[in-house]
Amino acid sequence: MSSHANACRESASTQLVSPTNTRPSADTGTHIPQSAEVVTWEASVYVATQAINELHEYNRDTGQRGNSFTLPTTPGREATIPVWSGRIEWLRQVRHHITHNTIGQAALTTHSISIERLMAVAAAHARFADSTTGRGVTASRQLIAHHAGVSLSVVNRARRVLKTLHMGIELERGRTLRTHEYMAAELHHGGQQHQAASVWALSSPKHIVDTTPPPPSRPQRPHRTRATRRLARHRTRPQQPTTATHPQATGADTLSPSTYVPTHNLSLRSTHQRAHTRHTTSTRQPRPLHLQRAAATLVSRSPVLAHDHIGHVCDTLQAAGIDTTHWTGHDIAHTLDRDTRERGWTWPRTNHIEAPVALLRWRLTHINWTGPSPTQLRATADAERRREQAARRTAIAQRNATQATPEQRQAALSQIRRTLDHTTHQRVDLR
Repeated sequence: MSSHANACRESASTQLVSPTNTRPSADTGTHIPQSAEVVTWEASVYVATQAINELHEYNRDTGQRGNSFTLPTTPGREATIPVWSGRIEWLRQVRHHITHNTIGQAALTTHSISIERLMAVAAAHARFADSTTGRGVTASRQLIAHHAGVSLSVVNRARRVLKTLHMGIELERGRTLRTHEYMAAELHHGGQQHQAASVWALSSPKHIVDTTPPPPSRPQRPHRTRATRRLARHRTRPQQPTTATHPQATGADTLSPSTYVPTHNLSLRSTHQRAHTRHTTSTRQPRPLHLQRAAATLVSRSPVLAHDHIGHVCDTLQAAGIDTTHWTGHDIAHTLDRDTRERGWTWPRTNHIEAPVALLRWRLTHINWTGPSPTQLRATADAERRREQAARRTAIAQRNATQATPEQRQAALSQIRRTLDHTTHQRVDLR
């Protein structure tokens, strides 16, 4: 009986979900989908799927990348713009034409911007440009101003100067996204985006390249082999005169077993190890203890540096001009982290760093270490806070010392009442 009941219940359930059944269920009272409704639902799903696929194709065709939606440029517009000469060379061209070209100097005067601020904004644009072509600058004005350390109005004025020099071209003006662009943006990065920044391209036109002088070339050092250097050292070494006491000292009989070889010829046969030993006889002074402590603390904060010798870290800190008597290892690590956040950078992973000490040396050269350290600033703030607390306690003590006691207040009130009573009696007598 139980198996028959289960079989009937399963057959009834199968009839309830049948899309071809045109009668409503009398047992449950629920609506059974009709064939026309199923067809309409399938058509709606197909249309929605097609719309999503078209948005995906639109994002692929417009080359969307990163965490924001970028306005698509007019087809063929970028082909008419010359590519730049590279980030460093483009910045050198900009500086030359705003300092030595009358058009660039007039543009600075017209738009009321200094050379330093213009170069800061130009460097911020170059940072977000494609390294090969100089195109694809889609950062917002707020982000450009943050990295350049200027205001939005300065960014606008700097862009006008770049337009005047034809070294910065605005391909698309920033605007509000249209409906399909809004949906494409949400499909691209999963968030809501209503505005899109302008699209810029950095260019090095032919007349800019032709009128910019080449960078000064560094004199090349002559290539000298180790043997050449050893021979030069030998020739510059003063020769000591030798007095031949052996009868065959100046003879040419090389077959004699007692042939004398002058001492100055032996110097030619000195090995490289002996020469190296002669030149490194001076003893090196030990590194200061505060320098070793700062390096050890920095290594403990940055485990990637532990693979190198601690002496290399000490030499790097000393070469950067950091006064480790004031800057501790925690101060150096904190300053490096803060500089990384302010520049919008991220530290590379440990397995991606081939030369950690070289990376540390490069990072330290881009930070000013002449000011007070965070420890000194904290000590100054603590001292100021302690002075304020002491002044507050002194003021409270003085106020409490000058505050009247209850007996003094009662005596003063009694004196006031007697004075008022005496004045009242005098007025009554006068009347």
